[in-house]
Amino acid sequence: MPKFRRIPVIVEAVKITRPITIDTLEGSITGNPGDYLITEASGEQYPLAAEVFTNEFEPYKARMSAKSAVMKSMRKVKRKTMDFIKKNGPE
Repeated sequence: MPKFRRIPVIVEAVKITRPITIDTLEGSITGNPGDYLITEASGEQYPLAAEVFTNEFEPYKARMSAKSAVMKSMRKVKRKTMDFIKKNGPE
């Protein structure tokens, strides 16, 4: 029998601090404090119970672009060079 896995979906989420009601395509959904407000890539928003959220989602760390990686490396080299010059410069 073939096996399948769920395609990962990346969403933005914030923890709700007060009761809120969101109008969705399925109707109005109420979120309570401690639940999460999910925003999908399409812009659709909906509240999700905290227990369901923690079971279905895990933190996602975006990969750094090549340009960002090079710039970060250059800043580090500059900082290390300046530290070296301050430490070993002429007295």
